[in-house]
Amino acid sequence: MEASDACHWFLHDSCHQNVNAMPSSDDQPTPDRSPRMEARRQAMLDAAAALFFEQGYERVSLGAVVRRSGGSLSTLYQLFGSKEGLFEAMITQRCAQIMAPLTAPDLTAREPRETLRIVAHAFLDVILCPEAQALWRTVMGQGQQFPRLPEIYFRCGPDQLQAAMARYLACLHDHRIVHCPEPMRAAQAFCVLTHGDMYYRVVTGTRPPPDADELARHIDDAVGMFLAMLRPPGS
Repeated sequence: MEASDACHWFLHDSCHQNVNAMPSSDDQPTPDRSPRMEARRQAMLDAAAALFFEQGYERVSLGAVVRRSGGSLSTLYQLFGSKEGLFEAMITQRCAQIMAPLTAPDLTAREPRETLRIVAHAFLDVILCPEAQALWRTVMGQGQQFPRLPEIYFRCGPDQLQAAMARYLACLHDHRIVHCPEPMRAAQAFCVLTHGDMYYRVVTGTRPPPDADELARHIDDAVGMFLAMLRPPGS
């Protein structure tokens, strides 16, 4: 069996299931899923995202979300259960945007180096956008006061990506394409190499975001270093 076929479940099946099965608050009620209610739900998520990023979690009231999105407080509570449930749903949706490119069917036909480049591009495209930077500042700035925020962020975001990467790397290891006896640690290393020092300088405003050429060089270097770490013994 080709390695690309054997690992298909990571890039499409399993990953896709994880995106759609991300956990939600236990207190969140089961909402009406009619098209009209789905449109209202999305409007509320978009309004919440904008307000959380503009004002921070603490300052945003559910009334302000409703005033911006339309609808009613009773509908918001029906859909999300609480302010925390709304924040969790918003984080889950945004983090799914990172995972979505991993379901592209053409990835399964690519070599690991090219697959890792695509994953790294998807990862950086999301975390370097202004909205994601504002989200990270919110989590970091208000995490001590609202400890559930970083827990939700990591559970619905980085933890999902690292778990999917670990499954992929375990598959490559099983087929002796790479030497990766500890795939979760390797997946974490991949994420660190990918965002590198550059991300922290961008998110803190000490340097501008990279242009396309710099980003491509950064990704090539990160993927090259990562694959060097996984070279099979004696190769």
